[in-house]
Order: sequence, then structure tokens, then C-alpha cells
Amino acid sequence: MKQDILTRTKKRKAETLLQENRLTEAKELCEQVFQVNRVDPETLVLLGTVYRRLGNYSEAENACRQAVQINPRYAEAYQALGAALQCQGRMQEALACYQEAIRLKPNLLEAHFLQGDTLRESGQLAQATECYRTVLRLNPVHVPALCNLGGTLAGLHQFDEATICLNKANQLQPGTAPILCNMARILEQLGRPQEAEARCREALQHDPQAVDAISMLAELLEKSSRLEEVRELTKRGLGLAPGHIGLEVVAAKLARRENRNQDANALAETALARNPTADKRNDLHYLLGQLYDRLNEPTRAFAHFSEGNRLTALATSITDRGNYLRRIEIIRDQFHATLLADKSCETIVDDEKSPVFLVGFPRSGTTLLEQILDSHPQLQALSEPPTVAAMGQAHERIVTRRSEAATAFTDAEIRELRDAYFSEAGRHLRRRHLKHEPGRMLIDKMPLNLVEAHFIWRVFPRAKFILAIRHPCDVCLSCFMQNFTLNQAMSTFTSLEETAAAYAAVMSLWQEFTKSLPFRYHMIRYEDLVENMEHETRRLLEFLDIEWSDAVLEHVEHAKRRGMIGTPSYHQVTQPIYKSAKYRWKRYARELEPVMNTLKPFIEYFGYVES
Repeated sequence: MKQDILTRTKKRKAETLLQENRLTEAKELCEQVFQVNRVDPETLVLLGTVYRRLGNYSEAENACRQAVQINPRYAEAYQALGAALQCQGRMQEALACYQEAIRLKPNLLEAHFLQGDTLRESGQLAQATECYRTVLRLNPVHVPALCNLGGTLAGLHQFDEATICLNKANQLQPGTAPILCNMARILEQLGRPQEAEARCREALQHDPQAVDAISMLAELLEKSSRLEEVRELTKRGLGLAPGHIGLEVVAAKLARRENRNQDANALAETALARNPTADKRNDLHYLLGQLYDRLNEPTRAFAHFSEGNRLTALATSITDRGNYLRRIEIIRDQFHATLLADKSCETIVDDEKSPVFLVGFPRSGTTLLEQILDSHPQLQALSEPPTVAAMGQAHERIVTRRSEAATAFTDAEIRELRDAYFSEAGRHLRRRHLKHEPGRMLIDKMPLNLVEAHFIWRVFPRAKFILAIRHPCDVCLSCFMQNFTLNQAMSTFTSLEETAAAYAAVMSLWQEFTKSLPFRYHMIRYEDLVENMEHETRRLLEFLDIEWSDAVLEHVEHAKRRGMIGTPSYHQVTQPIYKSAKYRWKRYARELEPVMNTLKPFIEYFGYVES
């Protein structure tokens, strides 16, 4: 009896030491207890947990397996075994253990939480959210579950609910680095990089050694081309946590920036070999694909792009990839229905200075054009603002007010739609009320506003369009090579076949628009722009009735000063114009064979037959 009391006392003491993170002392005490009783599953689970926290994952696994053998109905033993397996990257085995633990003890909160973490790390985000919701049903103030649910919902682009979860978590535990980092991720995705940076710095004020916050801040600054700060942060973070995958990814991107492609490749391969979580694994596959492309190894590059796209498709909640193509067909039907009404649109009084709309299929050089035009003192370019979407919402309100269907807009409705546009534009302008400043012109760059060109023209009949064109094969290949933040349109880019189908649908719609409507547009080919930037820019400025300025020749420095560029080509437009991406598709001709019949009509239409 005395021995049992002593053993229980040591076990409780070991648990306290574990909670206090005094792991070496906890291990020594657990091993003492184990010597007294080698068949006590509680002691084995406790010992396995200590081993896991010390990083001795195989020993942790062995201890927990012994506990399971001694008592196959001990739910906590399966939970601890799952944690040990999860740390070794054996996700499917870990999930099986958590499921067994939950079967034996349905309200075992930590098993639900760890199951959610495993699914999240595996890229199964929608399933992970259900696990975190179960935890919160059992304990509504479980801060780690609130934090991870918020982060996972952000990965699914459900930003409103994600923000609610994270705000609640932050109220319960203010200044917690993982919570603030998840908030920063949402702010970045919403196009608010300065606020995202502030959240990271707030986390580091509370905990200067929060390596994930250092990594997140380094990511943000790298996208803003503040490279000296990035180098300092990366060095500091890796000093605190050697082998931190997020920081290794940043280090690889820094090396890519400096054209040290072999070094970047080695860093990225090392990080990938560390068995990172799905989101980092995804990022690394795209990065390695781009690096192998630079190193002229197209077969290896394409394999990495394919795996990156597979993981991207797995992580998204957009399961029906035909949605975007169906949306284009709806727009096509609406265009045909309103075609007769459109004939009278030109008579509407244009009492506002019309924006210029920079459109094209993604990866056609729109970001490069945006930076060139924004460097001109008489122009202000907006990077992918939801201005036309705001007009669409205003249109829905107009339609719901009507007692009967109508195709043509009244003058009052046109003004309402324009007000919605400029109100949204004003939220994104660095210099507000630009439309009222004489001699200045707004460039609205949103590539896939191309499919909304008919709607835009109905509201702004005197608007000018800049159509960015690039070889269709290069466009589709480049979309496949980018790690886009997914939305309905970008979800089609996870396979070459779907990308080509989307390209054909979008560009055929544009062809219909231009055949039927008097669009004012200027087409500029990416290949011509990179060959003779000044000549092509002069022609474009003439179309816009804007005088030449030598400032456009300094667009690279302008882009660096401008800060974060929220597109995948952010690291390219801050470099001098290069020609290596021109006709890249020829090195991937074999991989593109399945889509050539889809793209051939557009190759001919845009004059690329000999290219």
C-alpha cells in the first residue's frame, strides 16, 4: 500500500513537471515509476508523452504501443500513440489512432483536437473544421481550437467566420502569437498588408522569440521587397529554431531573388524532405517547379507543379470546378438578351471621367503593365480591386427594386452603378478622389474583368480597355505553374485541361463582345512588350491620350517603392524586364499536347501561328 501511494505521488509530480515543461525532470521521474511497475498503462502514456515532447518520437511510439497492448480499451493510450505518429509524419496511422480513441471515448476532447490538426496538416481543411467545431461544442472557450478553426477557415477563404473565431480567441488570450499570425494571414489575403504586418509585430512585442511570427513577418516583407529586413529576420529566426520550414522557404525565395537558383533549389529540397505541413509542402512544390524550370529541367519542374496543384485542389472547398465555366455561359446568355438595349447606351450622358480597364487572361503580363502605367505621374493603377463586383452588387439591388423586367438602364441607375464603382475604388486609392483631379486617369487592373466587359461598357460606354495578350500555351502553362489563392475562377487552374477550357470560354466571350459592340480597346502582346518596352508603351500611352514620361522607364524602382504586390509575379516585376518566359511552352510541348486542339483557334486568332 505504501509503495502504491509513493508511486501515485511520483506520477502526479511527473504530470506537474510536464505541465511546467520541465521535461528532463519529468522523464527521470517517469522512468523511476516505470521501474517499479512496467505494466501500468497510465505510466507508459505519461512516459510516451514526455518522450514526444523531448522529440524522441520512436521511444514515445514504443511506450504508447505497450500501453495499448496492456489495455486495448484505454482511449488516452490511442490518443498519445496518434500524437507520436503524427510527429513522425505518419498521418494516416495517426488518424486511425484518434478515431479509435474517439470510438472508445466520444467526448475525449484532445483526440478531436489532434484529429483536426492532423487533417489540417494533411491539407484536408474542410474535414479539419468539423473536428475543431466538435471541440468547441464540448468546450466553447477552447482557445487552441478557436485559433486553429480560424486559421483553417481562412485557408478555405471563409474570412468572416474565421475573423469571428480569432477575435474570440484573442479576447480570451490577448497577444497570443498563433492567433495574431492567423489574423495577419487573413489581412494579407484581404489585401491589407500593412495591417497584417502590424499584427505580426504585435505578436513579437508579446513574445520576441515567437518563431512563427518571425517567419510570417519575413514572408510579408519578402513580398514587399524589403529584403534587408527579411535577411535579418531569417537569420534571427533560424538562430532560434534551426530547420524551421517557413524560414527555410523564405531563405529559398531570397536566393531565388538573387538568381542563386542552385542554392534556392537545395534549400527548398531540404525543407521538403523535412515532411512539412500540407500548406508548406504545397508552397515548396510550386517553388521547386519554378526553380527547376529556371534550371532547364522541365520534366522535374512539371512533376512539382502537378503535385502542387493536386495539393491545392485537395485543400479547397470549391468542389465543383465547372462553376466558373457555367458562370461564363450565364454572362454570355445575359449579353445576348441585352444586346438590343445596348444599342442605345452610347447616348447616356457621361458626366464622370471613365476609368481605363486593364484586362486579359491571368498570366498575360497584366501585372507588368500595371507597374509600368502606375509609374507614370498622370496615371494611378489599382491592383485587382473589387470595383466591378461592387457594381454587380448594386445591379442586383436595382433589379430587386423593379416591378417588371427591364434590360436597359435608366440614367439614374447608371449614376447609381457608377457611384458604387467609385465608392469602392476610393477605398483602394492611395490618393482619394482621383476621379475629380484634372489630368489624372484611373487604371483598373483586374484581368478577368474581361468577362464583365459588356457590363462595364453598359455603365461606362466611353471607357477604354487595354487587352493584354500572350501566347495561349504560355498563358495556360503559367497559370498551371502558379500557387494562386483560390477562388471560383482560379480553381480551374489545378489542371491544364481545365485551364485551357477556361481560357477558351473567356476569350471566345471577348470575341463575341468585340464583334457586336463598339469597344475602344488596345491590344498589347506580352512578347512585344518585353522585346521593346518603350515602343509598346508609347503606343499604349497614345491610345490613352497621355503624353510620354521617362518615369515609366523606372518602373522597376517604382514597383519596389510601391510595397506589396498581391499577385504571384510579385518577385518578377521588381526585376528588370526579362525574356526567359517568352515561348516557355515549347519546352513543355509534350505536356501541352492534350490541350492543343482547345487552344489552336486562339493561337491562330491572335497571330501566334509561327511562334
